Amino acid sequence: MDFFEKQELARRRTKWLVVYFLLAVLGIIAALHFGFCAIFGQAYDDWGLLGVTAAGVVISVGIGSLVKIVQLAKGGKAVAEMLGGSPVDPATIDPSERRLCNVVEEMSLASGAPVPSVYILEEDSINAFAAGWGTTDAAIGVTRGCIENLTRDELQGVVAHEFSHILNGDMRLNIRLMGLLNGILFLAVLGGVLVRIAASSPRSRSSDNKNSGSIVALLLGAGAVLYLVGWIGVFFSKLIQAAVSRQREFLADASAVQFTRSPHGIAGALVKIGNLTSRLRHPRAQEASHMFFGNGLAESWFNLFATHPPIKERIAQIAPDLELSESTPPPLPGNASLDAAASMLSSLPEVSIEASHSIQSGCALVYGLLMAGAEQATQSLDPAMRGEVLDMIDRCGPLSSVQKLALVDLSIPALRGMSREDYQTFRTTVKKLVEADGQIHLFEYTLQKLLVRHLDAFFEKPGRGRVQFKSLVPLLPDAGILLSALANADADGHEAAFQAGLAALGKSAAAFPMSRAPSVNLVDFDKALDRFEGAALPVKKQFLAACGAVVMHDGVVNDTQFELLRAMADTIDCPIPPSVKTE
Repeated sequence: MDFFEKQELARRRTKWLVVYFLLAVLGIIAALHFGFCAIFGQAYDDWGLLGVTAAGVVISVGIGSLVKIVQLAKGGKAVAEMLGGSPVDPATIDPSERRLCNVVEEMSLASGAPVPSVYILEEDSINAFAAGWGTTDAAIGVTRGCIENLTRDELQGVVAHEFSHILNGDMRLNIRLMGLLNGILFLAVLGGVLVRIAASSPRSRSSDNKNSGSIVALLLGAGAVLYLVGWIGVFFSKLIQAAVSRQREFLADASAVQFTRSPHGIAGALVKIGNLTSRLRHPRAQEASHMFFGNGLAESWFNLFATHPPIKERIAQIAPDLELSESTPPPLPGNASLDAAASMLSSLPEVSIEASHSIQSGCALVYGLLMAGAEQATQSLDPAMRGEVLDMIDRCGPLSSVQKLALVDLSIPALRGMSREDYQTFRTTVKKLVEADGQIHLFEYTLQKLLVRHLDAFFEKPGRGRVQFKSLVPLLPDAGILLSALANADADGHEAAFQAGLAALGKSAAAFPMSRAPSVNLVDFDKALDRFEGAALPVKKQFLAACGAVVMHDGVVNDTQFELLRAMADTIDCPIPPSVKTE
C-alpha cells in the first residue's frame, strides 16, 4: 500500500468535492432566484434580488456546514456516538468483543498507527466504519452482527478495509463531506421551519391585520420556495455522497487484500452481506452512509444514489473466481507486517498486555516503562501507585524499545478513558518522571512525544494542521538536524549514514547548507520535527525516504534508531517507511 499516493489521491478528491459543492450552491441560488421572481412578480434580471438571494444562500449554507463541523470536532468519537455506538472496554472479557479488539490491535501494530477507539453498534446487520480527522482521534465502529456472524479472517478483512480508510486520508474527507452536505440541506430545513411558523401564525381577516397577513404570506411563500429548492440540495448531496464513496470502496477493498494477503477474508464478509444484509436501522445512518463498509441504506433508485458498488462487482475485483454461493478462495502468502505484529503481541508478557487494557494499570505500565532500571524515580509517586509500578517492573522483566513502544500503542485506548482532570495529572506525572534525573533520554523523549500527541488530540482538539511547506528547500536545515540525529545513533558509521540520507534527498540536497552532519541537541531536534509536521505530503515522503536510507545504510536498525524514527514518523502523521526492516 503506497500511503503517500493514497493520501494524495484523497486530497485530489477533496478538491473535486469542493467543485461539486460549489456547483450545487450555484444551482440552488439560480433556482431560488427564479422561484422568488415567479412568486413575487419580480423581473428575472433583478440583479439586486439575485445578490440578496446569493448572499442569503451562502450565509445559510455556511452556517449549516459550520454547525455540523463544530459538532464533529471530536472526530471519530462524535461520529460513533451520533450513530448510537457504545465504546468497547479494552479490558472486555466478552469473547466476540475480545476477538475484535485483538484484530484491531494487530492491524495497528502492523500499520504503525496508534490503536483507534473501538465502538459497537447494536445492529443485527453486517457493517463497519472508520471515522476521525486523523490517526490521533480515529474510531472504528462495528455492528453486533458483524462480530457475531463473521469468522476471524473475515473480521480481519473488514478491519483492514477500515484501516485503509484511516491511512489513505479518507476519514477527513468523510467528515468534511458531512459538514458540507449539512450546509446544502440546511436550506430545506430552514424552509420547513418558515412554513411551520407561517402555518401556525394567527391570521385575522380584519383590515387592521392586513400587514400581518402579508408578512405571513411572505413567510409562507419564502418557506415553500426554500423547502422545494432545498430538495435540489438533497438531490445533489446524495449524488456527491455516491460519487465520492463508490470508487473509494474499490480502493479500500484492494488495500485490505494487499494488507492481509487474504482475499478470502474480505470476500467472505461480502458474501455474507449478500446473503444477509448491511442495512442499518439508526435514523441518522443517512448522514454517514458514505462511511460504511457496506451499503447501510435501502436499495437506491436505479443505483443512482448508491454509495457503494454492487457486492458482486466488489467481489469480482478482489476474488474474480468467487461466486456468492461458492466457498471462499485460499489465502495468499502471509503479509510480513501483519505476521510481525502477531509475533510482537505473542512476545509481550501477558501481565503487560492485561495492564494496557485498563486505566489504572495502564498508567502504572507507562510509568514503569519510563522508570525501568531507575526505580528510585518512583519516590515522586503516591505509595499505592509506587507499589503497583514496582510490581509491574518486576513482573514484566526486561523489554526492548520496540516492545515498550508497542505497549504504549496498546495502552492509548484505555488511557482515553481518563477524565480530563486525571489526564492532566497523568501528563504532569509523565513529565516529572522524564525529567527526574535531570536529563531526557531518547526513549523517554519518544514515549512522551507519542503520548502527548495522541492523547492531547483526544482530550483537547484533534489536529488538522495546515500545509506550510510545499518544498523541501526551506526545511533543509531541519532535515540536516533530523538526519544527523538518526545517523548519530550509528556510532560506527555516523558520517556514512548521514551521506546516504543526503543522497536519498536527490536534487534537493544540492541546496543543503552543510557538507557534513551538524551537531544535534534535543531542543533543536524537537523544533525541527515540529516544523516538518507542516510539510506537504510529497515533502514528507521524500524526507522519510531519506530517513530510511540513513538507518538502513548498513542493513541493520538498532533500538535507538528505531525509537527516533518512530517518533519522527508519528509526529508528522506518517507510517515508518516500508524499506526499514526491524527484527
